[in-house]
Amino acid sequence: MNAKPRLRIGIPGDYLPFGIIDEGSQAGFAGHDIDLMEGLCREAGLAPQFILTSWPALFEELSAGRFDVAAGGVSWLPERARRFDDLPRYAPFAKVALIRKSDEKRFLVPEDLNHPAVRVIKNPGGTNEVFVNTHLKRASVATVADNASIPARIASEVGDVMITDSFEARWYSARDVRLTLAFGGKGLTPESWKTILVRRGVRKPQLPGRESLPGELLITSLLSAWGRLERTGFLAELSHKWLGS
Repeated sequence: MNAKPRLRIGIPGDYLPFGIIDEGSQAGFAGHDIDLMEGLCREAGLAPQFILTSWPALFEELSAGRFDVAAGGVSWLPERARRFDDLPRYAPFAKVALIRKSDEKRFLVPEDLNHPAVRVIKNPGGTNEVFVNTHLKRASVATVADNASIPARIASEVGDVMITDSFEARWYSARDVRLTLAFGGKGLTPESWKTILVRRGVRKPQLPGRESLPGELLITSLLSAWGRLERTGFLAELSHKWLGS
């Protein structure tokens, strides 16, 4: 019998290079965290089931049990670590400003972003929105639900600035000659990391009919799987493939 218990994984699906909707793939998504979760599930004897969610709903749906793992570019924050279990942090990054190359001389210092004539486009529900709401109060701010559409809006002059993580900004600027990172890519925030969040206290999934059997905590199983993937070099290969490091 080859059946495996299913692990439900919430993915917002709009954030490259970590997790994006990809209808042509078997999983329905593509990205670093998709490959990572598939690898962890193989090691843990689980079958990944990716569930589309959104950044505004992600953490409440994880807490409520719609899924047991949240991935797809989740930033590590102390308040999230107090609420959920988390796998080892990875992919260090800072917030940066994605702009058009033609505007490089317009934005010379971070204070130039915070001006009524500057059109900032943000996505809701995450740390990008927190940064914009905190630091760019004087700018003209618009909210777009589909995060993946914002770089093209900046390139086509619908907006001027997107605040995002350095990985996403570099991904799009490397693929669209109209885009670049303001201030030579200098970070606007201290260094942070990405992580995978796990619903606290949940047990490793069991096949139907075996739920009554005692099982180890899901976080324990995934941490063991993480260690094995690290020792085999899988995590380093994944980082090189998607993150260029």
